[in-house]
Amino acid sequence: MIEGNEKMAYCKHCKLEISDDTKVCPFCKNMLKSNGEKGENWYPNVRIQEKVYHFILKLLLGLSIIVCGIMIFINLVYDRGVLWSILPSGIICYAWFAIRYCIFHNINVGAKIIIQMILAQVLLVFIDWRLGYNGWSLNFALPGLILTADGAILILMLVNFMNWQSYLLYQIQLLLFSLVPAFFYWRRWIVEPIPTFLSIGISMIVLVGTIIFGTKEAKDELMRRFHI
Repeated sequence: MIEGNEKMAYCKHCKLEISDDTKVCPFCKNMLKSNGEKGENWYPNVRIQEKVYHFILKLLLGLSIIVCGIMIFINLVYDRGVLWSILPSGIICYAWFAIRYCIFHNINVGAKIIIQMILAQVLLVFIDWRLGYNGWSLNFALPGLILTADGAILILMLVNFMNWQSYLLYQIQLLLFSLVPAFFYWRRWIVEPIPTFLSIGISMIVLVGTIIFGTKEAKDELMRRFHI
């Protein structure tokens, strides 16, 4: 136990007071609120862990740059006719952003799912484009990723049942994302209507069902989020 001069923070999810110099709970990764009191540090120093994370991120970034550079060099020197190095470089960039924002970033799991969905879609469009663009990345992959994210959010709500209403905002975001394929269909960038409107329908059913069965807790969460 180490004496500290920092004001203690309180995690409403874990019901714990934490005196480390951090803005997020080291256990559930939710934002902390200061209670204005000073106390003793009963927990490992979170700043040491953050330094390790930053070192690992820098190491991964350096390795990614070196690998991409080697592939581009080999491509330009030995095989100038086809720029094959663009595809694996794009995959490495996707992996880098996925690690950076979905593993080492202190954000809610629901937000990580949304970010992962966007990054995966960008990667799939890139692969589709490099392979000659047959449209599968928009016609099937985009609605499929939205449905997968809907399922992941539902699983999180069941696993974290005591705090299920905190995922309501991500359901709304997924419903808005599901309108993107509809816009693409209207612009004729998508030619397969069934996956497009299936993703919209499922996203809407999930959100409406959550609001109906969530009753007062769901309404309170919407009022808190949108100040209504």
